[in-house]
Amino acid sequence: MLAAVAILRVDVTGPRVHVRWSVSVDPAERERLERRFDLREPGLIDGPTNTWRYDLGETSRENIGALLRDPAVGDTAYIDRNALTAMDGRSIRVSAWYPLGDLLTHPVQLARLHRSLWLLLAGAILLWTARVTSQSVRRNVAAGVLLLVGTAALAFPFDPSFVMMGGSADHIGSRGEFESWFGGRVRFEKHLSQVAVWQLYLRLEPTSAAPERALVAMTRLGTAWFVLSALAIGALERWSPVVIRYLALVVLAPATLLYFGWRELGYLSLSVAAFPLLAGGIRDGGSRLEAGSAVAGLGAALHGSGLVSLAGSWLAALGAPGRLADRTGRTLRAVAWGTAAYLGWMVIYVVLLKLSIQQDTGPGAVNGWRPWSVDEMRLGRRAAAILSATTARDLSMSAWIVGAPLLAVAASLWRRYPGEVRAALWYLPPSLLFLIFRWPFDGIGGGMDLVAAGFPALYALAWVAAHDDRRATIAAALLASAHYGFWRAVLDERFQP
Repeated sequence: MLAAVAILRVDVTGPRVHVRWSVSVDPAERERLERRFDLREPGLIDGPTNTWRYDLGETSRENIGALLRDPAVGDTAYIDRNALTAMDGRSIRVSAWYPLGDLLTHPVQLARLHRSLWLLLAGAILLWTARVTSQSVRRNVAAGVLLLVGTAALAFPFDPSFVMMGGSADHIGSRGEFESWFGGRVRFEKHLSQVAVWQLYLRLEPTSAAPERALVAMTRLGTAWFVLSALAIGALERWSPVVIRYLALVVLAPATLLYFGWRELGYLSLSVAAFPLLAGGIRDGGSRLEAGSAVAGLGAALHGSGLVSLAGSWLAALGAPGRLADRTGRTLRAVAWGTAAYLGWMVIYVVLLKLSIQQDTGPGAVNGWRPWSVDEMRLGRRAAAILSATTARDLSMSAWIVGAPLLAVAASLWRRYPGEVRAALWYLPPSLLFLIFRWPFDGIGGGMDLVAAGFPALYALAWVAAHDDRRATIAAALLASAHYGFWRAVLDERFQP
């Protein structure tokens, strides 16, 4: 009963009246008179005669009489001049409130957000699975859930007519546009993903659909890599309750929604395996340090936003407890393997593929950093200053979506797991700085891939929170609530460019 009452909305509207204002009444004077006589919800009926429709809020005889006597009123309708009453009565409309009701025209459209339902259900199952004592049951259920999530992501990608995904459509309108943008060169900012898209394109039938098919194929490869990485870290951690809870939080994160075919590729720089591997390598000094660094470097090769994760891995290695020589050695190992995975592809581009390497400059390049104190116009889009209400709103929404509130959950485990918490805290500064200073050219709605990619600390915080069942449940609730923020940002025009 309480739930039913909570979703009901009762709108009481006043009697309908029409007022024809004198032609000498200007808009400012009309608005003053509307406030004086409590005339609500104005609607223009006839412009030449200055006739308007209203809901009458104050229905007393005194107010109606004053309205009729005012010299600014030429005529009225639906008012009984003798009785000084409105001829129509008040109307009551009962409707149901539903999430994002101001953005969707009908409750049935909530079904279009079913991807969140898939992830929330999968995350809940994984959290339950973490409490099972049998390792084989945990393994089988977790692997099955992850494969189902991947299958759902491939089967139900985002519809570009429903969700604006940055400027991805700008380069796939025709083969000429696509080849001009991708062909014959390597755009250094996201060199590996760009080359992969181009190589996929060359192997497709040369039709007008080839550019879009190549981009879609790349998004599917990204989804497959996400699932394989999750399965790999689960297997390496022997499907322990900790890693199952971690995978639950990963699945629950709104960033995972991007694997449902988001066509801007910044999110490919993220890796669910990087931080767990790195944390294990820092703890015991083993080869997982190199593996985690290499995975982070691979993400940076796929998209430049991955440099945030690389910087976090280096800081985490340097900030670990121990002698300076040991910390320096760990850091050099992380730097070597991360850099090799990031830049080692250049030899293949230049020697084997005969491609030139370029960085985006010229008239099409956009300064991707927020201005400090004054808004700027960049290629027709407003870059809000850091010290502005718009940026404060965008940063608050972005922090909610990417899981920044998990910091409080992770910090509460400092005494029990100081090593993991320390590594996560060192991982955090690059993410926070990137989130604050990076300007999404397409707004945080259209540029959601950059917003998510700029906060790889999500996985560090989730890994720490997963060490405790209660903390993991709190973190899961925070991430589940952030799905509302994701859809609000994606669908609300205020968060679009």
